Amino acid sequence: MSYAAEPYAQFVEDLLTGLTGGVVREQFVFYPEAAPFRLSPPGPIVPSTLRVFGQAAGVFTHFRADRDFTLTQDSTIEWKARPDGTPAADAVWPDEGTPFYANYDNRGPAGAAPQLSDRNPGSITRLLAESFAREYAVLSKQLEDVYDSAFLDTAAGRDLEQVVRLVGVERQKRTSATGTVVFGRSTPSPADVFVPAGTRLSTSQPPAVVFETTEDRTLHRGALSVESPIRALDAGAGGVVPANAITVIHRPIFGIETASNPQTTQLGGADETDDALRSRARRALESAGKATTGALLGALSTIPGVREKDIRIAEDHLTRPGVLALNVAVELSPDDSARAVTLIEQTRPAGVRVLHNLDTAGLLLPSSAGSNDLLQEDTPAEATTAPGALFFPVVATAVLVPAALAMPAAERTALKRKAEDVINGFIAEAGIGELLVYNRLVAQLMDVDGVLDVTVELYPAGALPATPVRRNVSPTPTLRPTVDEKQGGAVHVEIGGQLVAIDVVIAITLKGTGLLGDATANLEDARALVAGQIADKVGGVTNLSVANLLGTVTPTETFDVTSLEFTIEYIEAGVRINKHFAAADAPIPLSVLERPWIRSVKLAGGGA
Repeated sequence: MSYAAEPYAQFVEDLLTGLTGGVVREQFVFYPEAAPFRLSPPGPIVPSTLRVFGQAAGVFTHFRADRDFTLTQDSTIEWKARPDGTPAADAVWPDEGTPFYANYDNRGPAGAAPQLSDRNPGSITRLLAESFAREYAVLSKQLEDVYDSAFLDTAAGRDLEQVVRLVGVERQKRTSATGTVVFGRSTPSPADVFVPAGTRLSTSQPPAVVFETTEDRTLHRGALSVESPIRALDAGAGGVVPANAITVIHRPIFGIETASNPQTTQLGGADETDDALRSRARRALESAGKATTGALLGALSTIPGVREKDIRIAEDHLTRPGVLALNVAVELSPDDSARAVTLIEQTRPAGVRVLHNLDTAGLLLPSSAGSNDLLQEDTPAEATTAPGALFFPVVATAVLVPAALAMPAAERTALKRKAEDVINGFIAEAGIGELLVYNRLVAQLMDVDGVLDVTVELYPAGALPATPVRRNVSPTPTLRPTVDEKQGGAVHVEIGGQLVAIDVVIAITLKGTGLLGDATANLEDARALVAGQIADKVGGVTNLSVANLLGTVTPTETFDVTSLEFTIEYIEAGVRINKHFAAADAPIPLSVLERPWIRSVKLAGGGA
């Protein structure tokens, strides 16, 4: 249940109604199953004076008659609902479990009349009501502030500092070093990349100095870099580091390749803002506890290069009680592996066995046996999977059709590189055991500038399909998808749309009404019609032949196409076949990378 301050006008209404003989704040607690909500007036209710108010969506609300509720003949408030019991269209109901109130006038017992009755502005009754109502409204607002000061999302200033101290977080004062860091990439960004406040970075040389970004930033599409303010986590001169010293991003951000501080960090600036303090407190809460899977995730994700989606924790309470299976699908250095095992040991529940895939060969690991006198035996974390079994290799093959009819070789190469980057980024973003959604990859490739159409095949490595694979890929739950060739994956991108120019020569015989009028003009009209029909439908032709090209022409009553020949030229290769292909010649197959283009259609005998 929450508390919401009530406005001054509500207190005025309460006091005036009460002083002049009405019923004030008849209370109900809203649960739909607690209906009916029947009023108990001392006499007949005056319906026009009924006022119902309470909380809706956490704020003070006046409910409207005939929209939110109706008053029945037996003085019952009925909340408007659909047949299934949910609120009617446009109806607003009180928050479940919160009180709502009703004020109303009534005609009272026979002969009874209130001693005060003047509610007009300027009257003594209204003046007294308004005077007291002001004090009530101030007190109500103060109570709301007291209520808000107890919660992380609503506390501010000194109250917020008191709340965050419960999880061991202190506001960073101006004694913490501040500066800026530039997040960058080597090529223009294909899409907006969000860098949230609270992103942690550190210096590359020991002892590591840890910093956090203090504001949200976005690397916009087409940009190479974005600058973000940072603040050292620890106060004092230790946070002052030279330029280009901050280069390590603790949790990799998809689309960001580098980070560096262009200038030396400095002591000064302002105290940490409330929003930044709230963000730090939330992160502290995520990993403050122990003996939970969330605590394990929070602890392991503090290792540079490890994302939460790179960690999988599985438990089966029925078949393997007291056992957790933990997989980290990241190649870690020996030092980081040792740190990961230590974090697991420090965070796991006592007596719970953790089976992991971390490489512990040659590492001196901590043992918690005997650390709790109440336990006769404790089972430390142990490796059960061969190191290296981290990745699920995937093959992604894409054929892109460029929007431009003719594209220089350099542009085709650049388009191919962009598509390869999109596929590599799509797979790299996937976490351990995460489903690869085929349509999502297609959508990302279609968003690349210069792409008209795309065909994608996606399948596990080593399982070459007999037919095109255009469906989602579900990796092994303990492995992370990869297209790294060292792991057996692969990315193949081809740029289709290689133009095959076709020059067509046709013979046309006029008939019927086509013989009327100027024959030359009629032949030209027929040629233009045939040229348009062939150009529109040639894209669906997979084998170039006279019969297939004639099949694109719709018969008419004014002319017949009596013969057709054609020549072809491969534009990109610069190869022209001067042979005139006729009906007796074998079809010429077109690959998926080739795009037929009707360059010209002429009439036999030298027509246009």
